[in-house]
Amino acid sequence: MHEETLEELGLTRNEAKIYLSLLKLGSAPVSEIAHLSSLNRANMYNTINTLIKKGLLTFVIKNNVKYFMAVEPKKLMAYIKEKEDKLQKILPELEKIEQIPPRIDVEIFEGKEGVKTFFMMLSKTKKEVVGFGVTGIVYEILEYYAPKIFKKLSENVNARYIAFNKAKQKEIIKLKNTKFKFFPKETDNFATTLIFDNYVAIFNFKDKPKVVLIKDKLISEGYRKYFEFMWLTATP
Repeated sequence: MHEETLEELGLTRNEAKIYLSLLKLGSAPVSEIAHLSSLNRANMYNTINTLIKKGLLTFVIKNNVKYFMAVEPKKLMAYIKEKEDKLQKILPELEKIEQIPPRIDVEIFEGKEGVKTFFMMLSKTKKEVVGFGVTGIVYEILEYYAPKIFKKLSENVNARYIAFNKAKQKEIIKLKNTKFKFFPKETDNFATTLIFDNYVAIFNFKDKPKVVLIKDKLISEGYRKYFEFMWLTATP
């Protein structure tokens, strides 16, 4: 879990393994790091040098042998802050680039990372989110990321979902500020539709996860009308 979190913060998998290994070892030569991290010693030097350049590792030389040490974990905040500061400096230029050409009306998010990116975007909306065909399968796809993302979403906005009965066994049913109704009959369905702001998001969770995001005010309003009709007839 810690390794994957460090990857989320921008480290590669090998960088995360080496950093965590050195937190446990305190101070160690490459041979000990390789043993604990299960990495090939010959391939570790470039990764170690990269971590040193990032300010996450230091070293001392004892008897002509380099002993490496991980910086204390709270210094990771300085590493992240530095990346944020760099982004802030170029953000105005990036926003200018974004305006030419105009943003397209359809975006596709594929795979686990794509689905996660979509939900991180969704968590920033301030208006009610509604949806139908909800199954809770996203908790299996995003694993431990799902509770964090949906907790943030449920804290920001109210939501109403029409779900299949299988969703009653999922964590999604426990979200606060969220109302559920259910379809009267169960079906083997992998498509879910969410409507929010001027967007309609259509999910396909069979095989490779995919989200098709459509930005169009009229389409969004039309789908919301479909939802409201289904909400009246769905089972509490």
